[in-house]
Amino acid sequence: MTWACPRCSRAFRRSHQRHACGVGSATTLLKGRPPALADLYRKLETTVRSFGDVEVVTRDRYALFRTTRIFADLTVMRDALRVVVHLGRKVSAPHFVKSGPSGKRVSHVAFVRTTEDLRAVMPFLREAFDLAMGERTAGLVEQSRFRRTRG
Repeated sequence: MTWACPRCSRAFRRSHQRHACGVGSATTLLKGRPPALADLYRKLETTVRSFGDVEVVTRDRYALFRTTRIFADLTVMRDALRVVVHLGRKVSAPHFVKSGPSGKRVSHVAFVRTTEDLRAVMPFLREAFDLAMGERTAGLVEQSRFRRTRG
């Protein structure tokens, strides 16, 4: 079951999830950034939103991509987008410069500087989204079973 904040209506997995109300904007995130970097970000956001029900939360230099769980986050740097993809497995791929455990996930870091970099990371963003959506669906099914057994 999800909980919706009564002030901003954002949905979360945990009741009374701590958060900052509102989601920010890409315009603020990209203000003063090099045009090529802003273009890469817009392509990434557009593609990720095409996966399905994705909320993008931006603050200062950061963006979080989430369903009811964050599946990727991004930092806008001077010359790159630092993209962290949260997968259910460890991946050895040349575009990931670092990886490590993060709860039940393995976080993978990539620096996106070109369209080719973005293309290389995109299948993993899709995998992370699918994983988050699968957990969302599994959680709803489990809650439904729990309610039925409690009567």
